[in-house]
Order: sequence, then structure tokens, then C-alpha cells
Amino acid sequence: MQFEPAQPESKYLNHAEDLALLLETLPHRLDLVDGVLAWRPVSRRPVLAGPADHRARRRLDDLTTRLDRQAAAAQDAVREAVRAGKLELLWPIASVAGKELRPVIAEARDAIAASRTEEESDVPLARIA
Repeated sequence: MQFEPAQPESKYLNHAEDLALLLETLPHRLDLVDGVLAWRPVSRRPVLAGPADHRARRRLDDLTTRLDRQAAAAQDAVREAVRAGKLELLWPIASVAGKELRPVIAEARDAIAASRTEEESDVPLARIA
């Protein structure tokens, strides 16, 4: 079986999924703090290059901006909790990751899928279960 390379927009969203998973796992594994704080968003250019119409491109730009801001806010919260020695705050931060980051990732994935042309729709976006 041969696998096709992931679409560039899938790489962007999978990278965001990685942060969500790190944040959700963090209260159980404090050794992941450095990974959470080192995470940086990858270029959103491939995501925005996909849609042909301006409205779809604008919607994706808004979603990726929201995602990047939420990721930065979560990292700031982790940084502050660790600096203050209040590790019990990592539990609500992990909860927020599931309630805020994942829905935006899913919405962006849906927006990308909706903006693809019929000929491109034969290649599904990679999705993490």
C-alpha cells in the first residue's frame, strides 16, 4: 500500500492538533512543558492559497488567526502556571484546549474541505481521530 503525501493544509492543521494533544496530556506528564512552550505555528500560507474565492480565503484567514491566538494564549497560561508553581492550573488549561482549540481546528478542516474543487475532493484531508 502506498500513501500519498499529506496536503499542505493538513500539515498546518495536524501541527495545531499536536499542540492540542500536548496541552491535554500536560497535567499527566509535566515533562511535556518544554514541548508546549517550544511549539510555534507553521506558515498558514498553504492553507490560504487553497481556496479560489475571496470569501473562503477570508474565512480561513480568520480561523487560522483565531487558532494561532488561542495557541499563544494557552502557551502563556502554561508559562505563567509553571513560573508561579501553580501546577494545578494545568488541568483547566488542558480542558480549554479541548473546548477551544479543537473546535477551531475542526471548523478550519471543514472550511478547507468545502472550498476545494470537485477534482481535488477525491483526495481526503488527513484527520486525526
